[in-house]
Amino acid sequence: MKSSALYEFSVGSKVIYPAHGIGTIEKVEKCEVGGAPEPCYFIRFQKSGMIITAPIRSAVSVGLRCVISKKEVTKVFKILKDARSEAMESNWNKRQKVYLEKIKSGSLFEVASVYRDLYFLRTTKGLSFGEQQVFDNAHKLIVSEIAESKGVGEEKVVKMLNDALTN
Repeated sequence: MKSSALYEFSVGSKVIYPAHGIGTIEKVEKCEVGGAPEPCYFIRFQKSGMIITAPIRSAVSVGLRCVISKKEVTKVFKILKDARSEAMESNWNKRQKVYLEKIKSGSLFEVASVYRDLYFLRTTKGLSFGEQQVFDNAHKLIVSEIAESKGVGEEKVVKMLNDALTN
């Protein structure tokens, strides 16, 4: 198991929390967890303003991580350009479960594969209401993290995503 020491963040650090996206460590202080005081991160999310409290010792297990590097952005675009999606489950309910598991993994590479698959499904037969919600969430997660990593505006990232998926 990974040591949580690899993920010690300071106040002001930008972090990724699975399924919620980019947040900023607002403070680090002890809070009550299971009846005992424990050091926790207080993470504020840019878009929603929501604050999550995450015990430092469980940072790894919940998937808290750094924003991907510019080099890793290249890998995300390779995944998006790979039109050969994995064998897609024909039952939308089972597909939905797989998509949600990938998003909850916290890996932007997994989120990119979900985004790609739903993008192509959307162009061929349309998305169910639930799939559209997953697609929108994946879009938000990818756009915000790539924009942060590359230091560019989200509009530019949206154009980059569209180019990757259509070329």
